[in-house]
Amino acid sequence: MLDFRIATFLKLCETKSYTKTAKMLGITQPSVTQHVKYLQNKYNCKLFVYENKMLRLTPEGEYFRRQAELMVKMSERVYSDLQKMGGEEKICFGFPSELGEQKAVDIIAQLSKGEGNGSVSMISGNTAELLRMLESGQLDFVIADKLYADAQYNNQSFAKVHFGGYSGSAHAQDTITAKKLVEEQLLLREEGASDRSVLENMLHKRDLPFSGFSRVLTSNVPLSLQALAAADKGVFFTYESAASAEGLQPLHGMSDLSEERSLVILTMKKENVPENVTAFIEQFRELWNA
Repeated sequence: MLDFRIATFLKLCETKSYTKTAKMLGITQPSVTQHVKYLQNKYNCKLFVYENKMLRLTPEGEYFRRQAELMVKMSERVYSDLQKMGGEEKICFGFPSELGEQKAVDIIAQLSKGEGNGSVSMISGNTAELLRMLESGQLDFVIADKLYADAQYNNQSFAKVHFGGYSGSAHAQDTITAKKLVEEQLLLREEGASDRSVLENMLHKRDLPFSGFSRVLTSNVPLSLQALAAADKGVFFTYESAASAEGLQPLHGMSDLSEERSLVILTMKKENVPENVTAFIEQFRELWNA
């Protein structure tokens, strides 16, 4: 079990404020000070200094922060592994809400009728949230846009899915141009959602920031954004697998803002994927692409 003072230290690294840290952890400010002093005495080094009235980590503090984060991840992984030992085999994976969960839910329902998969849990959230859970050992794998397939993950091909813009019937017969597009309200997912990141990269090639649109409405509820687009209250860019709102129509024109995207399965490097998880991945992929 990790020393509880490490949680205080990491929260202080995040807030750079003893007062905010105390409030967020539900303890007193003197307690935060005592926790930091205990760690400094235990490891015989200074972790924080004040520079120009700003709390900053020392080089030793920065090193300790990195190691503390690794300790937290290891602790979470140990807990997760222990829960899987000696009982029913469990599979827990992340499926981004921006890809549309309904098809994934239907596949899980189909697989649950068979034998050999044990207990299966699908966690939904934006891609960034799910990757943090993967890194902390809470998930066995995450399905994501290939945009996120960086060096810390193993990745294998999953599927292809179309990405593009959507609106309502008012634009169903229109050929959208850049001038018309920026006059619309842009309906945008929150940071961490892959459809937002993919669109941002596409617009960057046109030197067009989100602020170039007449209005921008941001929400973490994709179905609400789809409903607004279907009602001609703006334009929404997402994956075809997620476009489910009644009346939602694809935009025509501007081919550089529409493309086939590769989806991948991400697992952590240096970790062996259990055989039951590998088998489940193969079944899930086969049904998705059927």
